Amino acid sequence: MKEAYITMGTWVIIAVAIAFLAAIFTAGYDDKPGTSK
Repeated sequence: MKEAYITMGTWVIIAVAIAFLAAIFTAGYDDKPGTSK
């Protein structure tokens, strides 16, 4: 059962990391650094 708990916790961390990175990349692509409107 410990393996299942560890796997679930890992998936939670991965999900948060993906969401965080997705937000960063989206913001980065929306307003590209070095380009002024």
